[in-house]
Amino acid sequence: MVKSTYEELEHEISILEQRISHISPLEKELKSLEAKFSLVEKQLRQRQRMDSLGTLAQGVAHDFNNILSGIMAYLNILSLTNDNFSPSQKTYIQNIINSVKRGAATVKQFQNLSSRAASPKENIDIYSVAEEVFFLLEKTTDKLLEKQLDIEKGRVFVCADINEMHQVFMNLATNAVHAIEAKGLKKGDYIRLSAKPEIRKGSELKHLSDGEYYEFLFEDTGSGMPVEVLEKAFDPLFTTKTGPENNGQGLGLAMVKDIVTKRHDGHIEVDSIPGRGTIFHIFLPRAADACGLEEPPTDIQGGSETVLVVDDDISVRESLKSALEDFGYRIILAGDGEEGLALFRENVDVVNIVLLDMIMPKMPGRELLREMLKIDPDVRVIISSGHDKNHFEDPIIKSAKNYLKKPFEIMALEKAIRQVLDQKRCPV
Repeated sequence: MVKSTYEELEHEISILEQRISHISPLEKELKSLEAKFSLVEKQLRQRQRMDSLGTLAQGVAHDFNNILSGIMAYLNILSLTNDNFSPSQKTYIQNIINSVKRGAATVKQFQNLSSRAASPKENIDIYSVAEEVFFLLEKTTDKLLEKQLDIEKGRVFVCADINEMHQVFMNLATNAVHAIEAKGLKKGDYIRLSAKPEIRKGSELKHLSDGEYYEFLFEDTGSGMPVEVLEKAFDPLFTTKTGPENNGQGLGLAMVKDIVTKRHDGHIEVDSIPGRGTIFHIFLPRAADACGLEEPPTDIQGGSETVLVVDDDISVRESLKSALEDFGYRIILAGDGEEGLALFRENVDVVNIVLLDMIMPKMPGRELLREMLKIDPDVRVIISSGHDKNHFEDPIIKSAKNYLKKPFEIMALEKAIRQVLDQKRCPV
């Protein structure tokens, strides 16, 4: 074996050094790419979690809204036959109806994580929303904690979704209670909601268009937030709470910001001092006139026509049957799509209108509607679903004459039925 000379060894070492000099930047670039990949992977996982949550919400909405629809229908029946009830009993019924609406609004919040459906709005008195939240606080928290609602009734109006405004104040109130409890409740601690009497111009406010606004201040004397927490307060899934009992928390303030900024063209910001408390500043456009929703009908016209109700939830079917029969209608019930199609074929000459659920076993609502249109191209259908109307873009579904989002008021259903039935049928 021939030994290498010193010069040859030196040359080989030089070549190795050159190779190493090329490898070193590659290693740095590789580490940089690994860091970027890790960040993208983390963002993707978070996005997948949000997508999964949205998908789960769509499935849960159907079952949960069916439950609420049955409860709402029976409560409406009681409301319409409450002549022998005491004033307190009537109040209880109305409070339960409000609770059902809150439940539906909560489902809608999760549905909106995966869709940006526009919320229905109306001219609302903020006092009426805040009063209910502060009433709940008074009944469920320590009496030592002061609850101060510094808004006058009938003085501050905004054009908003009343359920979403309730969600905003309830989330802020819940966080405030937790912050005060974390610090240790003592005399003088309070939660306060106020509205500044002056109306500012949008040009004076960050992130807002020109216009007139109310500024709401939601204050607490809790533990406050340090800067590093304050910067992430509105991030989805961010929470300072730890432990298995707090799994799933972290969407509250993200929802609050989404409601205020994206759905109501407002703005929210927060000031906080550790150990002294937190103030949320919420800016919402002032309502000039009534907007959005019509007042629900106060009288029932009723009728003698035949209504085919197709819904897989027995409580929904039975409650609607009881209510509509009280209004004079003849009711035929079907528990799934196949049964609905068979009953429609059998009674096509007498069925005047169909109330159709979308998500059902055996045959979904879309397929049933398609088959009914083959039998009678002028079939009158009202779709009822836990999803917003713009969730459905299918032309077959759009052929329906009306749409009701679950849970709906019985009076709204009766009004929709009469509107559809009183339309003239197309000539053959």
